[in-house]
Amino acid sequence: MKHHLPAIASLLFMLSPLGSPAAHAGTPAGEVSQLSGFVMALKPNGSMKVLAPQSAVETGDTLVSEESTYVRIALADGRTAVLGPQTRLKFTSATTLSLTAGQLQVVAAAQPGAGRLAIEAGLTSVESGAASFNLFYTPDPAAAIAQRAYAQASLALASSAVQSDAGADLPVRDLVATTFVAQFASPAMPPAQSKPPGLYVQVLDGVIHVTNPAGTQNFSTGQFGFTASFKQPPVVVPTNPGIQFTPPPVFSSASTSTPTGVKSTVVNCIVR
Repeated sequence: MKHHLPAIASLLFMLSPLGSPAAHAGTPAGEVSQLSGFVMALKPNGSMKVLAPQSAVETGDTLVSEESTYVRIALADGRTAVLGPQTRLKFTSATTLSLTAGQLQVVAAAQPGAGRLAIEAGLTSVESGAASFNLFYTPDPAAAIAQRAYAQASLALASSAVQSDAGADLPVRDLVATTFVAQFASPAMPPAQSKPPGLYVQVLDGVIHVTNPAGTQNFSTGQFGFTASFKQPPVVVPTNPGIQFTPPPVFSSASTSTPTGVKSTVVNCIVR
């Protein structure tokens, strides 16, 4: 994959302490509370932002996590969402998230009263009130190829700056290039999957409702489920189908020198 780096480096050539004017702020959807690794937010206007602890997440943002990255998001309604490695999650609204690929854990709010939260994965929707659950979504290869091609073209034409809420010591240029290559400029053939593509669910507590055009299914505490496509209804799986979600015991703000409790607004690089 190294042959992609010169092209990416050319996009990230100019460094600037300033950056473009801030885009119109969206509706707050949450805040990064803990981070281990590297994560970017793709804005609706095409701009890209490197996130750090205490970074705000807004509706319309699509978070993209790098390999070996885990990021904890404190949602606006009191719930917690944890993104796993190589995950794409869009905050469609304050109550609707769209999981395009990867791993997501949702932990119910400590205080009861949170409304329903919907997680969309393709044409399948997972809805819950006060439930904690894990999702693992691998789209079918054809859809993954089409999405990477679209994202690659969109980012290559982006004229807005790549901003950063991380510390000044973070090698933003290298990490943005790495993420760009890994997520959007990968070879046409997707890597071999250990599990068939589809949406896998694991309910930690409570009850979730899974629905798609082919049918519906409720899953309760301790159950596992699988949905292969929108043409097949969700089904109960008797044993763990291989969902492994093991974030670090203690998250850290690795690769950033920003003092604890202080949010840095330094802009580290600009893409033209």
